[in-house]
Amino acid sequence: MIRFEGVTKAFHRRTVLDGLTLDVQPGQLVGLIGRNGAGKSTALRVLTGQLVPDAGVALVGGHDVQREPLAARRLLGYVPQGGELEPFLTGKEVLEFVASLRGVDPAEAAPLLERFELSAAADRLTREYSEGMTRRLALAAALLGRPPVLVLDEPLNGLDPKGVRLVRAALLERVSEGAAVLVTGHFLETLERISTRVVLIEAGHVARDLDRAALDALGASGRTLEDVFLEVVG
Repeated sequence: MIRFEGVTKAFHRRTVLDGLTLDVQPGQLVGLIGRNGAGKSTALRVLTGQLVPDAGVALVGGHDVQREPLAARRLLGYVPQGGELEPFLTGKEVLEFVASLRGVDPAEAAPLLERFELSAAADRLTREYSEGMTRRLALAAALLGRPPVLVLDEPLNGLDPKGVRLVRAALLERVSEGAAVLVTGHFLETLERISTRVVLIEAGHVARDLDRAALDALGASGRTLEDVFLEVVG
């Protein structure tokens, strides 16, 4: 459902992505990790059509995101890093607006607000929301219509432990239903526990690709994903 084929992207002569090749299949949750500036957010912005790659291609559901942007976006739920919501809409209005853009029944908003414990704040302006509330609302918006692909940039930032549990449960449910989920983050312990695979990028390309068996073997050997991370990035 998600594929990067030899994607390269440079800014001011600095190569951020260098022939990145990566795929996420239906029913997989892939954690994308790397040091700050490794290109994680750049990869997601290429995948969502916000950036044009210098070389290579990114596909969602077999659709080239540059040549077939509308077809690709119809399949996609996206939570950007630090994404701000419209400050003069309420939480409920945000979800209803996103639902109208996607052609989704606005009645889906209420159950999602309840699921992410935002029902009591549904009629408050989002500018009054805490960071954690904003992140939960952004994920609720991404889940509207149950898209088959989810792309999430640092979705657990600003969440308390209960918020992390709510988001984790929602993601694992979508994976169990066959969605392809790509998540970036530095919450290595959580990613090690819930991911189908964890991909570590360094110098703009894949340095490690650990499947579930490899992740389980780490725990059995007394090592952690953090140990692997530090071995690669130094």
